[in-house]
Amino acid sequence: MRDKNLNNKISVIILTWNSAKYIEKCIDSLVRDLIFAEKKYEIFIIDNGSTDNTLAILEMLGKKYNNIVVIKFEKNFGTTISRNAGMKKSKGKYIFILDSDTEIKRGTVNILIDAIDKGNKVGIVAPRIFYPDGLIQHSCKKFPILHMKICKYFPFSVTKNIAEKDEIYEGIYEKKYKELKEVDYCISAAWMINRKAVEDVGFFDENIFYSPEDVDYCVRMWLKEWKVLYQPSASIIHFAQRKSYTNLRIAYQHLVGLLYYFRKYNYWFSRGKLYRKIKSENAI
Repeated sequence: MRDKNLNNKISVIILTWNSAKYIEKCIDSLVRDLIFAEKKYEIFIIDNGSTDNTLAILEMLGKKYNNIVVIKFEKNFGTTISRNAGMKKSKGKYIFILDSDTEIKRGTVNILIDAIDKGNKVGIVAPRIFYPDGLIQHSCKKFPILHMKICKYFPFSVTKNIAEKDEIYEGIYEKKYKELKEVDYCISAAWMINRKAVEDVGFFDENIFYSPEDVDYCVRMWLKEWKVLYQPSASIIHFAQRKSYTNLRIAYQHLVGLLYYFRKYNYWFSRGKLYRKIKSENAI
């Protein structure tokens, strides 16, 4: 049974894999905002077999800050197994999934938690994400469909633009947009998750190595009547590394994960079938 004194605690889950360039800035900005939020916290950093200076930096951060636990894997187990390892050890009322190549802006933690506390069955809340140059990332989208995913991998701007237009929401990526919005899914660079939702939905599907574990988890949230929200009033900076475009092994695992995902939910070329399944499950 969870300690009642941890009711307002935040459990942060961060993965590292050769993340020496980013992790210190991530942790520094995170702890500053956790202190600003006046919340108790624990930070689990799961390292997937880094071969650069990441482990040395993590050792230094462990001495600098309290409540950091480093879990070391000998090799890269991807995102699902690694995140689950941290989530299973976590005790907080809220679980904050965060990428190592992010920087938290002040007030983000409180705003995300507030959306969970004031909402009705809110499972996941994600902030607005900026690239380092100030552009807004299209971080929340409609559920994918297979042929549009294929179009994004073609080296042609026409096909990429068609695919992008199909999956984005109109208007919400503009800086003037401030409304809390229900969305199909948000990328898992920064998620505040309701512990009650995790207890209902479970952990990440470990049949997926790298991606689309975030899409899958959001589908499972919706199937259990938990909402996924985009909160543009909270924000982070994402130094997006886009490993699936630069690492052939991860690109292959991404493709395998996509095929698994489409088979799992038995829809390929129209998200309407998935919407009907969610509506049907919620009506039971």
